[in-house]
Amino acid sequence: MMKNRQNSQSIYSELAELRDRHNDLKKSLNLICPDIEQSRFKHLFANAASAIVILDRECKILFSNSAFTEITGYSPEECADLFLYKILVPQKDTEARNYLRTLFLGPTSKSNFSLQIIDKEGSKHFVDMSVATLNDCNAEHENCICIIHDVSAEKEAEQRREELIEELMEVKELQEDNAAQLATLLHQLDEKNYALEQEIAERKNAQRKLKESEARFKFMSITDQLTGLYNRRHMLDVAEKEIFKSRKTGQPLSILLMDVDDFKMFNDTYGHAAGDEVLEYIGTIIRETIRSGDKAFRYGGEEFMVILPETCGQEAIKVAEKIRVAFANYKYHPQDGTPVNKTVSIGVAEFTNDESLEKVIKRADDNMYRCKIKGKNRIYFSCE
Repeated sequence: MMKNRQNSQSIYSELAELRDRHNDLKKSLNLICPDIEQSRFKHLFANAASAIVILDRECKILFSNSAFTEITGYSPEECADLFLYKILVPQKDTEARNYLRTLFLGPTSKSNFSLQIIDKEGSKHFVDMSVATLNDCNAEHENCICIIHDVSAEKEAEQRREELIEELMEVKELQEDNAAQLATLLHQLDEKNYALEQEIAERKNAQRKLKESEARFKFMSITDQLTGLYNRRHMLDVAEKEIFKSRKTGQPLSILLMDVDDFKMFNDTYGHAAGDEVLEYIGTIIRETIRSGDKAFRYGGEEFMVILPETCGQEAIKVAEKIRVAFANYKYHPQDGTPVNKTVSIGVAEFTNDESLEKVIKRADDNMYRCKIKGKNRIYFSCE
């Protein structure tokens, strides 16, 4: 009997641990800023394990995924332009509706809470909800993202656990009167404990897969799929951090901004597949040339940026020259069989403490433009 009490306590602890892990995963997912224009993101969004809903500034549903449909019964088409709080909460529960509406339309914030909702068929669900409101550059409310996880099964498991504890207490009271009945009840309890252990194992496996999915989602959200370099959105975050670090430590910081010469003409002549090969190869050259602490980005269509921490302008020129030479020496073999060489123009700029990120990038861009004027396939560096 003491063994079964310990088993029940162990089950309770494991369930509590699962819930804590689930909440931690949801908090980390709230930090991700989805890019709904990318097809791969749309696929992950649509097939995410948790229900995800994005609202506009009026609290109307812009997008919802299949997991949201499974919980609520409302398809994305039915949800379009509807108010989320009206779908989740019955009309008579005005207090809960007003609370959600205020939360969704509030200033930039993040909230996590539990809620009982009613689905399309009138069935009740217990859910954990994470809400993050997003502001635009003018500090005005722009969008709201909600992540919803159905925890009805956990509620049922908790209720079953309480029932098992009550059964155990009844067994204890009946032990002196009927030993055979006690043995039967203990056997039933072992079976239920085993079933709960199996359920816990399945939930752990599901959470592991969710964590792996989140890691892939984060990587794809900051990476350019063609070149394997970071994308421009991630560049802004990295650049601001490196500038802050440079100002604080006094260490130098340099930026390379490069553009493939005559890329549009090459694309028009040999086709987009050949153009993609050129972009993919320069991404490889950049990765193999820079240090582990440096960061490389696809800045635009055929433009690339490299951020070089603790690097002065003269040292940055050496890095740029390695990239330029390696790229110029590579021969492309389009379908007609005639080898083609491509070149790149690179502008170099060293950050100074009295300028912003926009200014140092503009200086690098101006230097790159001077390369174009002077005949391309060259490097230009100026402190001015």
